[in-house]
Amino acid sequence: MALTEKQKQELEEVLKRTGAHREAGAMERVIPQGYKRNQELVERQEMTLTVPEAKAPVRCVVTMAKDRKEGCPVHVNMHGGGFIFLQDGDDDLYCAHVAARIHGIVVDIDYASSREYPYPMAFNQSYGVVKWAFAQCEAWGADPAKVSIGGHSAGGCLAAAISLKAAETKDFKVCLQVLDYAAIENYQVCVDENGNERSKAFSTYYADGDIERLKEPYCSPAYATADMMKDQPRTLIVNAQRCPFCQINEEYGKRLIEAGTEVTIKRFLNSRHGFTIRMADEWQEAQELVIREILDSGR
Repeated sequence: MALTEKQKQELEEVLKRTGAHREAGAMERVIPQGYKRNQELVERQEMTLTVPEAKAPVRCVVTMAKDRKEGCPVHVNMHGGGFIFLQDGDDDLYCAHVAARIHGIVVDIDYASSREYPYPMAFNQSYGVVKWAFAQCEAWGADPAKVSIGGHSAGGCLAAAISLKAAETKDFKVCLQVLDYAAIENYQVCVDENGNERSKAFSTYYADGDIERLKEPYCSPAYATADMMKDQPRTLIVNAQRCPFCQINEEYGKRLIEAGTEVTIKRFLNSRHGFTIRMADEWQEAQELVIREILDSGR
């Protein structure tokens, strides 16, 4: 049964009450001028796509390095925000940095908010956009063998789910998946009496109140079967010591290794959830790691 308006109002109250850290972090942050200058090294195009997999159009931002050459890499990025919040300026800066450094193209998917479109809309949109990106490689002068995907928090969940489905459908094969403090387990917080109420609100919205759906592997990749874990792409797991998903992400990484996947796991000991994109703690080192892995995976 779908969420009622009363239930949605209660969830909104939770999100409002627990969201002060986002505003405080943005106010305290000092963005390095060198990081901002990456925007001068790229060209940016916004577009709205209609993909067969989804019933609603999806906004995307394509960021291209001005110095890209034939056969350049493509990275498809999925932002965080609990499946609730849309892409923002921090994502634009990140995508400009990555595109400039890989001398290639970054496609940022601004998938629909689960407030209006619960699961599986964001997943279907994102999967469709990745398929679209492969189809654009010839026109872009990019190498389809160098297409990688990555996501942060909720976006990391989408990236992992896309890799799982692609292994089943054989629609495409990414060369790398980047799981950055990925929200790959969205069910347990809803049944744990001591679970984080903000995370519970995100998960409840995403499932439109149908908590059992959160155990579906494309909704929570942590529930993927051993067979589903086979034939996964090379994987980078970026973890933060002070992140509620730290342990489950490392467990997921070990399962990928057992299934034969090449996996790099880096736990940043002085960082918190959201640090890579929100420019907190060890964010610069984390972004450098992502860029190195994208470049290495395309060789």
